[in-house]
Amino acid sequence: MTLAIVHQAPPAEPTSSGALSWRTCLRDVTFLADSHWRRPDAIAEEEAYGLLLEILCGLRSPMLGETQVMGQFKAFLATVPAEHGWVKRVGQRLLADAGAIREQHLHHLGSRSYGSAVRHRVGGCDRIGIIGTGKLASEVLTFLAGHGRTIDVWGRRAEAPFDLPEGVTYRQLTDVAALDLVDAPSALVVAAPVSSMLAAGVAARYRGLQLLIDLRGEQDGGAIDVPAPSVTLQDIFAEMQAARRHAEAQCAEAKHEIARRSRQFGMRDDRRPFGWDDLCA
Repeated sequence: MTLAIVHQAPPAEPTSSGALSWRTCLRDVTFLADSHWRRPDAIAEEEAYGLLLEILCGLRSPMLGETQVMGQFKAFLATVPAEHGWVKRVGQRLLADAGAIREQHLHHLGSRSYGSAVRHRVGGCDRIGIIGTGKLASEVLTFLAGHGRTIDVWGRRAEAPFDLPEGVTYRQLTDVAALDLVDAPSALVVAAPVSSMLAAGVAARYRGLQLLIDLRGEQDGGAIDVPAPSVTLQDIFAEMQAARRHAEAQCAEAKHEIARRSRQFGMRDDRRPFGWDDLCA
């Protein structure tokens, strides 16, 4: 059996009747039978195997190196019917190769978004305050919510403009003096262009403050006066840039390994005109 696929962005047009497709929100991968693999839009053998490995390693995802796509592919393989058993066998080999490549080259890619960089910095703080209700604050909240933390989102509106996960409370900045003093190890993230005085007022409610992360631009005011170490937007940006350079080097190594394993796949000795033997043997 020849490995051949058609890779399309959703919503994809049907490729052939009875073909098996793996669909996610980002892609539609259809596995073609031998009678259809010479289609002009088909990708075959080493090229197809390499593309699938890049997808499973997270190299084709918006968040480089993300792991969710492997879980989606495992779930897809669990639904493959018996008549498409060759897809399951190829899929198991792909998962094994992708797992090895991830382990060797794609661990610890570093913080490559504001949210992940903030999460890395706050460490073991039990209480987090986030000033802001815009896109940046929402991204930071996505990375921080859960993990047993208590989070306060501070904004000017009467109500939060987005749904709050469990463990997150919305507080108005006008009510800052009404918050009981917090003694737990805390961090405050300033993710809105508020004044330094206002941010310092919020920080004063966290008596256990261990870290201030100021994501305002330079034009948004001077330093915030708090009795704790401060991290600036420039510090976070430099960390993200270093992580991106590191990730680019790691991804280049991963792609080299993908090319090697794809060549091995192309030279397999079980390509026979009567179908696949045991691909995993």
